[in-house]
Amino acid sequence: MNLKSKRHLTLQNLFELKRISSIQERVSSGRVFYKENILGLTDETGILWPIGKHDYLLTYTLNSGDWISFKCKINKIEELSNIGDENYFFQINEIIDVVENKSEWINSKLDSPLPNEKELQKLVISTHPFISNFLPNKTKKRFQLLNKRNRALERTYSFFKNRGFFNIETPTLVPSGGVEVYLNSFNTSYIDHRNKPWPIQLPTSPEFALKKILTEGVEKIFQLSRAYRNNGEVAKFHEPEFIMLEWYRANANLSDIMEDTQNLVNVLAELLGSTKDLPKQWPVFRVDDLFKKQLNLNLDHLQDRDQFYEQAKNLSHSITIKDDWDTIFYKLFMEKIEPFLFTQKACFVSHYPIQMCALASQEKIKAADGKILKKPYVERMEAYLFGTEICNGYFELNDSNIFQERFATTQKLRPDVLMDFGFKNAMLFGLPNCAGNALGIDRVIAILLDLDNISSLYPIPFLSQFPPDTVAWE
Repeated sequence: MNLKSKRHLTLQNLFELKRISSIQERVSSGRVFYKENILGLTDETGILWPIGKHDYLLTYTLNSGDWISFKCKINKIEELSNIGDENYFFQINEIIDVVENKSEWINSKLDSPLPNEKELQKLVISTHPFISNFLPNKTKKRFQLLNKRNRALERTYSFFKNRGFFNIETPTLVPSGGVEVYLNSFNTSYIDHRNKPWPIQLPTSPEFALKKILTEGVEKIFQLSRAYRNNGEVAKFHEPEFIMLEWYRANANLSDIMEDTQNLVNVLAELLGSTKDLPKQWPVFRVDDLFKKQLNLNLDHLQDRDQFYEQAKNLSHSITIKDDWDTIFYKLFMEKIEPFLFTQKACFVSHYPIQMCALASQEKIKAADGKILKKPYVERMEAYLFGTEICNGYFELNDSNIFQERFATTQKLRPDVLMDFGFKNAMLFGLPNCAGNALGIDRVIAILLDLDNISSLYPIPFLSQFPPDTVAWE
């Protein structure tokens, strides 16, 4: 065998020498890959080798394609001794060096189903009537984007698994799609064996289901789930059906969730080879501070709609006397606050007015006399990445009485909103103190890749399924 030294072996040599125990620890190198979220290595032979799970690796962020040098042992799984060579695996004890992969790298040597450039040159176009399907670069570019998205989703999964989060799969046929005033659900029915219809919705997010799991004592959970939003949800960064990343931490606060968010975006930017310049620490801006600095408005003293209107009407021509408190706020926020946020590469906006509470807990402060005072804001944050909102996170409401009061208020505005009685019971049982975030992962990927829209990341975008003259393509 062609050995570099008695200690530094190729992966192939290592495996061939697995039964030689004279050297307890060996040195080797290889390229990282992930297959079904299992870490492995490959070398110049192209063969893929499994790596045993070891606590040492949890301190490293390794991306597909990274070249690593390491010290390792070859271990044997005794209870599987009857199945031959497959009961041996590498256990990495120390990483000596990491050469980060900056470009796209495909895990294995599987041939592409589409011909490559060399294969195309050998073809005679006249004898291949379908060759025009392969000539444009559009298809090649689309599959490159799909592969990058797949890698980013796989890395997101491992990001949370490596941090001790429990992956949950929740249903997409639910009794209530959500209770957000401004989100619309898809409606259908389940017909039982008695031919009785039961109203069913598709979830706008997996929030209700994941919180039910939290009440059972799970401390850290996450899901990459399908989410559905109706009523015109087609735009540059909107699709009626998309992947929602949602995660929760028990005994955590907004700061913990913001740290998760920034770390995840940094990891994905590195994996995707993004050219975007991200700040080392994302600034945090409170909504009330933004209104004071940008508009000279003190929201603490403008909780009455009429007072708010009198102070705001001269700040925007779009504000009318018919606007309610929420509408006045959103018009000012979009027209006056967001232009400032567009100047930030990445930032968090926190503590929205109580009117935008959803299922976030109300902000409380301790006064000088020791009393707990409630502020007219909620523990809610949104992150902006190069001017685009990417997530919505809360320190979660866990008071069942307040939840039912908010639901009743929502139903007055939106009678079509349905109650999830399982979630109502979970709130009565007791949701622990926790914080969570719902992040549009495809939106993040598109921004990091400097794409104009998220539909280019989908194999079959929503509108592409319909003839152009039957849908609102504009």
